[in-house]
Amino acid sequence: MPHSHAITRRTRKALKFNTLEGTFAVASDQMAAPYLGLFALALGATPSQIGMLNAFPALLGNILQIPYGILAEKYGKRRLMVLAGGSWLRASWLLVAFMPFLLPAQIAVPAVIFLATLRITIGSLGTPAWISIQADLVPAGIRGKYYANRNVIQNFAGLGATVVAGQVLGLTFPWNYQALFVLSAILGLTAASMFMRIPLNDQHIHPPQKSSQGSLHRRLRNFVGTIRSDANFASYCLSSLVWNFGVSVSGPLVAVYFIRTLEGPEGVWAVVTGAAIAAGILCQRYWGRLADRFGQKNVMSIAGIGAVLIPFLWFSIPHYALAVAVNFWAGMSWAGYNLAAFNLLLEITPGRSRSMYAGVFNTLMGLATAAGPLVGGFLAEAIGLRMVFLLSLVLRALGLFIFNRRVDNPSDKRISLHDLMPAWIRQLQSMIKGLSFR
Repeated sequence: MPHSHAITRRTRKALKFNTLEGTFAVASDQMAAPYLGLFALALGATPSQIGMLNAFPALLGNILQIPYGILAEKYGKRRLMVLAGGSWLRASWLLVAFMPFLLPAQIAVPAVIFLATLRITIGSLGTPAWISIQADLVPAGIRGKYYANRNVIQNFAGLGATVVAGQVLGLTFPWNYQALFVLSAILGLTAASMFMRIPLNDQHIHPPQKSSQGSLHRRLRNFVGTIRSDANFASYCLSSLVWNFGVSVSGPLVAVYFIRTLEGPEGVWAVVTGAAIAAGILCQRYWGRLADRFGQKNVMSIAGIGAVLIPFLWFSIPHYALAVAVNFWAGMSWAGYNLAAFNLLLEITPGRSRSMYAGVFNTLMGLATAAGPLVGGFLAEAIGLRMVFLLSLVLRALGLFIFNRRVDNPSDKRISLHDLMPAWIRQLQSMIKGLSFR
């Protein structure tokens, strides 16, 4: 793929269907994933079980990322791996919708935990291959702009799904959740059909590894040596490990806090979720322009400060109505951080072994996002949810500090407060200055 601003017709087609695939995938995820914890609560889950519901899928789904990355590098069947994993990931919502009610009530919650773990474990098969595909499809010079625009479209789809979900949640239990999960499966399988139309030649882009490179054990041992010698990638992994553990300690418990502590209605939770999506829509292009101009690390550092403050905001609000404002702030912060974090991962991983690097990174993040909900769930029962939010704040701040100190900055540009101002504010300032000199 070209790495310049000249885009071929084939690349334009690939980017178009890549955006369509992501749009349906996000709509699918937003139709179901934010409400899985509420579904488990309605079945009688405890905070520690909510922790397990988030921890076990993260652990098993991500610990297999290295083997999945090896498969992608060895056989080069990236499209097949993404299709197999993604199709199962979305279609398996049908099992979550109906299976718990075919079993005795006392094992309904464990069944949900098991099914959620199984869907992620198999569904993450194509994640390293998908990351590798993204790096090949999107020219480096337009990644900030492209992913910002793609995220805007995805967020509109997610917002629409959230509005629909809010209406569906008003139905009688369990029909409300079953309807959500069925709709999610339909949208997800549509995403898979869009992905099939992306022009991709695996054999041309990354030929399968030759047997002369040795056994699987030798390739893995050589790769581990390469990773250990890559200080910048290791530092990025370390900072992300601490950061993601801090995020996942409190993240899955926010819905529990909203329902049980703030006594917010389930239907309003869909509005709270929608506030974050709306913020992402408004901010994506803003962050995308900054990322292309000043580099990914600078954007992560700035947006990361906002993300650090999120648990403190949850800790502070006295009424559930303010949750909309908190989640709007969260949406603004995560829009910039996640956009830049994904692009930085593409920048610091070598193309020849990107699937393997992505597998290592995702495995380590899986350990963090698995341990976090378990620790958070048990601490919530021991010391209360609000104290867990404070712990999350400290860990996020530590992770961001390590990132700023130890990860190289590919860009030599610095962001000033003036640069952070949106264009319309700078224009307004110029107009005011112009009037003052007349």
